[in-house]
Amino acid sequence: MENMTMKSESPVSRDNEGWIVRVKVGGRVQEVRCTSENQARYFAAVLSFNNAVPPSRIRN
Repeated sequence: MENMTMKSESPVSRDNEGWIVRVKVGGRVQEVRCTSENQARYFAAVLSFNNAVPPSRIRN
């Protein structure tokens, strides 16, 4: 399983200052800077999960 590839590009990348997460939420790209890769992957998962389910249009 060494050559597993993801179907989409990872939202987590690294630059000289740390780790960057870029996720599209509500039509806008949200960017979060993190100090560790684990922290960046956590934020990517949380932001992606929040974006996966569209808000309900039903009102009580």
